[in-house]
Amino acid sequence: MKRILATATVILALGFILPSFALADGPINLSLFAPIQIVKEDQAVTAFRFSLIYGVNTDLTGLDLSLVGVNKGSVTGVQFAAVGLVDGSFTGWQNGIGCITKGKFTGYQSGWVYNSVGSGSGFQMGFFNKAGEFSGFQLGLLNIVDSMTSGLQIGIINIINNKDKLKLFPIVNWKF
Repeated sequence: MKRILATATVILALGFILPSFALADGPINLSLFAPIQIVKEDQAVTAFRFSLIYGVNTDLTGLDLSLVGVNKGSVTGVQFAAVGLVDGSFTGWQNGIGCITKGKFTGYQSGWVYNSVGSGSGFQMGFFNKAGEFSGFQLGLLNIVDSMTSGLQIGIINIINNKDKLKLFPIVNWKF
């Protein structure tokens, strides 16, 4: 608890005392909540981001540890966030309570409650998995894909909207 409080104090001090020294495209970003962070919101992080409450950047390459982590661009790496939001593409592992990638996703998405990708390939695991266009494996209670090129769904309710027959199927659904 003391470490968390000390970290929050340092981030808060950096945000209020040194705003004019905010980095552009920095390797490390520490954030209490945006805009109180080391690297500006419209800049990229190239190695590590820690957001105690809420952090926003454009692109991120590396590791993201956030309560709420927002990326306006793309992410390559690992994101552990209670809520992870990526407007662009994501390549790697996205983990938390809710994981949303609006662009192309490639990798493993393990949002405990909710996963969503615009398009992509890989593995989604959570209570509710949703994808626009997808190829890969979904494991959850409810799995929904608008257009599956090839893949397998395992869950209580599985829906593949671009199938000719059996779009909704319990326990297991597939398209190859």
